[in-house]
Amino acid sequence: MPHSIVNTTSSDGTCEVAIGELGSPMFFGPSTITIKVSWDTDSNVIGAENVTEIKTDLHNDGKSLDSDNFTVTWHGNIPTVTTHGEEQSDQSYTFNWK
Repeated sequence: MPHSIVNTTSSDGTCEVAIGELGSPMFFGPSTITIKVSWDTDSNVIGAENVTEIKTDLHNDGKSLDSDNFTVTWHGNIPTVTTHGEEQSDQSYTFNWK
């Protein structure tokens, strides 16, 4: 189970982004993170959701991660997650279930 770092929801309440860190970095190595995006595709049906999850590494000089390592921007209910690490260029991921 990842350690939760960021949890945010779109302004219309139909999409949620959860970012977590798996374990902790070892000897200045990268952190493994998960980015999970869930859309409520039908508010009248329990379990009617679309979920996308990715697992990737974030190179932050072996330091623990916090919310400053991530920016979530919204375009309606379409999130773009940008990761920021001390030892890498920013990486952006845009999620769209449609």
